Amino acid sequence: MTNFDRTVPGDVDAVERSLDLAWELFAAQPAHPRVAELALRVLAAQPERSSVSLLLANHREVCGEVGEARRLYLQVAGRRDRQFTNAARALRHLALAEHDHPEALRWARAVLGEEHEEWADWMELGFAQALCGEHEDGWHQLDEAVALCSRTKPDELPRALGQRAAYLLGSFAPLDRFIPTAEEAIRADAANSWVALMLGWSYLVRYRFADAEQLGLRLLREDPTEELLQGLMGTARTMLRIVENAHAQDITLEDIRRTGVIELGWRQLRDQMLGTDLPSALAALDDVLPAGLRAELRPGTPISEVPESDELGSLVAEHLVAWHDGQRPGSGAAWGLAEPFRLMSAAEIIAMNAEIEADPAAHPDWPENEVWEQVMTDDAGAYLVAVALGALVKRRPGHPDEPVAESMADWVWDRVAAFGGRDPRPAPRRTEAAPTDLPAVPGTSLTGVIATMYAALGASESSAPYAALRGLFPDSTVRPGALDPVDRSPGGVDIALLDGLVKKITVDVALCPTADRVISGLDLDGQRVPVDAYVRERGAVVHNSWENPALGEVTVNYDLAEHRLGLQWKTGRLARIFVSAVGRSTHG
Repeated sequence: MTNFDRTVPGDVDAVERSLDLAWELFAAQPAHPRVAELALRVLAAQPERSSVSLLLANHREVCGEVGEARRLYLQVAGRRDRQFTNAARALRHLALAEHDHPEALRWARAVLGEEHEEWADWMELGFAQALCGEHEDGWHQLDEAVALCSRTKPDELPRALGQRAAYLLGSFAPLDRFIPTAEEAIRADAANSWVALMLGWSYLVRYRFADAEQLGLRLLREDPTEELLQGLMGTARTMLRIVENAHAQDITLEDIRRTGVIELGWRQLRDQMLGTDLPSALAALDDVLPAGLRAELRPGTPISEVPESDELGSLVAEHLVAWHDGQRPGSGAAWGLAEPFRLMSAAEIIAMNAEIEADPAAHPDWPENEVWEQVMTDDAGAYLVAVALGALVKRRPGHPDEPVAESMADWVWDRVAAFGGRDPRPAPRRTEAAPTDLPAVPGTSLTGVIATMYAALGASESSAPYAALRGLFPDSTVRPGALDPVDRSPGGVDIALLDGLVKKITVDVALCPTADRVISGLDLDGQRVPVDAYVRERGAVVHNSWENPALGEVTVNYDLAEHRLGLQWKTGRLARIFVSAVGRSTHG
């Protein structure tokens, strides 16, 4: 029989021995059932010992008993004794793990109300702020936490740099902000393979293929069997070969950028690493499906059991079919949305694809040279379709595609949130497509992305319209003044400010992956005349125009909804789209 078996409430030495053994066992095997036995034995003798309650709560959390762990943490926090800060830290951690971002922010601030010296607490505050939509404040706070670490605990600086990079990625920071912090983290700690992997893919998105290859080579020397690293290397070398043979293949970097294939790969990897990808979203949706909707969904079918599965589509359709192989026709209203779209089965998708392939001319809305996967239908001729870059659009006969969500995963996460589940994405949500319920621009029939751009004109950087604009174009370049030099934005979008207010938004068609949705329905590959007619039909009136023969450019400015819409053509093709507030020259 061991000492702790002989413990009695009045035996102080035995209580301390039980406590010491509990901590030692927790450090070695945190889920061992003896941890709870020992902790409860100590609490029976000394119920006021908050440190023991925290130990028991830690054990419960490790064992997956989250509700009991939270109860114990709150119990300790309510005592407001010397363990309050540790209890608040634990509640902050628990909230982050459950994606309860507002609760995490509340406890992060509670911790800093008691303790100001630890850089890690300031780092957690910045991350929680960014997740709650206070992006700029949160990212600035991450930088401040690194600075505090360098002053107070320089030995921990490599960890702080790595954590900042991870938190920037976890809050969907633009690559222009993530890359330099990841590079700094890798210089400080070359063994941080997770940050290095994401940095390598960031290089690919910025078309720094040689940098990605060199980083990938170094990482593979350390772990030659890691599949994600092999994927990084394979993609980097493929892109280098394309660049090397571009002239012979008649392929340019601009051609590659327009496909968006690298950006899509980056987002898929990021979402997979962060648990916001489509499989994670479907698993979360399963936990909150209303009974009525669940009853309408068919069981899933493994792709290996789907006849002609190579005709199904691997972008999103395979995931959906494996989750639930379609839905009873006419049951789309079970999702509770304004339009009754339902899941299509593998058989329906494959049959429709065969019909389109047999007679392409009869299906002009389904072009042969584009990527698309129809996955939902309203049974009345309209479909929800995953297209290039992973975006989800609504497709109706004779109409331009209408943006629905940035991706199928985002659409599913929206359903998870609507059904009461936790949404792990930062808020406000990053979407390249505007909400479908945006009001039309006054005096016109324009909606969607262009309406969001118009709403932001004249708005401040702290306003909701500006946040919506940055959500549409998260990688945009922001200039502090409307007359500052224009640098070529890697994301293809430039936002100019004047006295802190949005003055002008310019979209570079060749660089911006979503330029074709700025004005829905524009024939971006056509000539000027049909586009000119299109915008005129929607209320645009020509304000002025000019030609630059040396550059082969023609610019036309229109008055539209009390602002200016500008279209710039180069060698007969649309090059730039810009909107601006009236009152200053709109020359691009």
